Amino acid sequence: MTEKNHYIAALIAKYLDNSLNEAEEMELTAWINAEDHHRDLFEQMTDPEQLTTHLQQFYTYDSNKISRKISQHIPEFNAEPARIRPVYLRKWGWAAAIAMLLVGGSYYWASRLHNRPAVIASVPVNIEPGKQGAILTLSDGREVVLDSLHSGIVANQSGASIVLSEGQLVYDPTTNGNMDVQYNIMTTPAGRQFQVTLPDGTNVWLNAASSIRFPTSFTGNERRVEVTGEVYFDVIKNANKPFIVAVKDKLDIEVLGTSFNVNAYENERAIRATLIAGSIRVGVPSTDHKKAVTLQQGQQAGIINNKITITDNQDPEKILAWKNGLFNFDGANLEEVMRELERWYDIEVVYENGIPNADKFIGEMTRQIALTDLLDILKRFQVDFRVEGRKLIVLNK
Repeated sequence: MTEKNHYIAALIAKYLDNSLNEAEEMELTAWINAEDHHRDLFEQMTDPEQLTTHLQQFYTYDSNKISRKISQHIPEFNAEPARIRPVYLRKWGWAAAIAMLLVGGSYYWASRLHNRPAVIASVPVNIEPGKQGAILTLSDGREVVLDSLHSGIVANQSGASIVLSEGQLVYDPTTNGNMDVQYNIMTTPAGRQFQVTLPDGTNVWLNAASSIRFPTSFTGNERRVEVTGEVYFDVIKNANKPFIVAVKDKLDIEVLGTSFNVNAYENERAIRATLIAGSIRVGVPSTDHKKAVTLQQGQQAGIINNKITITDNQDPEKILAWKNGLFNFDGANLEEVMRELERWYDIEVVYENGIPNADKFIGEMTRQIALTDLLDILKRFQVDFRVEGRKLIVLNK
């Protein structure tokens, strides 16, 4: 049984136990959609009747037998691209009461019946960097998992074709202006980033743990979208229809055609809008619109408590490092670096005995680096770490 198959088995077990995180749910759904026999196997392994039957068969159990049984059930992973056949994972509130796996679940319950702790095959945690992936929530509530392995039509909606191509989502809007406008949400979980081309041709890049809400067609006098997290825009110019980016009730950015970055993570000290090219107008909705300010190229607006502060001479390479596949830690403190690692590696950072008084960091490196290798580099800045599962513990000696 390959390491990949062990991992898929663990994901199915977590699915039955309602403990998948968003990134894991994406990976499991991608595996199901990759091959028809993957789908068939998944349905067999999550069928209540089969799970109950195996529970009876394994009342008296043997760990080696179970390991061999799992190995027989999980086929080799085939990552060849296939036409998208979206699967929408549904949470089973009762699934945990049946089993954790076709065989592993029987093991789980048999061990409970014997008043012994359940022994579930553990998967060594090798924390790899994030990758391409997102979840598209359609206006009717359906969720489509997107990943870079597949290409094809994801959905047809209000006359618009939604196509996944070369790792990005593209909207081909209808020419019929009478179609109802619907709103979709694209979300990148921690450990994922993605790109979408909006109906007007505007290109949008989402960093990890971010989202954008947008219509299937831009009608009316403006093009309005809503974002969370960190998002980069390359906006198609249209003088008659300004492009509006809203960050909840905290910030509105108005543009005609330009490139800019918005960082609006909830756990960051400020919301920051940085202009890369063109010009944008930044305002706080709860204040007098006359107090909105216009940014010039290289300027950054920081918003704290509804107050806007302008900073000049921002380095675009540092601001857009995430979009270009890099970490740029120049001038960052320990907490800022740790928050970025939490989002990209989908981990939890815990400070043991308080936050160390570490120097500010410098340097740039690829985001395609394993966490352990990155930590080895950060240790040169006189800070130490310990990894327990998906928890990164920062030591304060």
